[in-house]
Amino acid sequence: MWNYVINNYLMGDDPPAFDVLFWNADATNLSATLMGDFLHLFETLAFTKQGEVEMAGHPIDLSKVKSDLFILGGTTDHITPWRACYRSTQLFGSKDVTFVLSQAGHMQAILNPPGNPKARYYVSKKPGHPPADVDEWLQGAEEVSGSWWPFWMEWVRNRAGKLIAAPASLGSKQHPPMDPAPGRYVLDEA
Repeated sequence: MWNYVINNYLMGDDPPAFDVLFWNADATNLSATLMGDFLHLFETLAFTKQGEVEMAGHPIDLSKVKSDLFILGGTTDHITPWRACYRSTQLFGSKDVTFVLSQAGHMQAILNPPGNPKARYYVSKKPGHPPADVDEWLQGAEEVSGSWWPFWMEWVRNRAGKLIAAPASLGSKQHPPMDPAPGRYVLDEA
């Protein structure tokens, strides 16, 4: 930590470039108002128990979400602690919830591609709904070497349906394409 304080803060040098810092610096170009709304949601609406959240005068009932869920946590995540993420498994109405615990911190838990020799994750091989007790889940979880990405890709593939050919051209008569990829907003300077 001290090298960042000395080099970046005191000396004014830019940090050395590496992949995680690149992803961490990916700006979203949100307006101040929208960012304020998001911060309000994050600070005041914890989604920790059923029936606690109301938006625009309407109660939000997560138990009505019945689709299969894939929830990811990171063992050393300091922003979204994995035990708090695990509580999400109990809020939804899905009968098929997969919780994966990646052996890494906040950004590294997600940016954990195949080929990383240090990568590993924990997952329960028991299908269905995870137990309410996080320690019970952890005792029944299996440690798997490698990135969780291939496991997730198989999870998605099993629920995605039949592959179809990509369209020959973008848009339609009703919705013509506006700008070539990646889109004009990517090139806008903040």
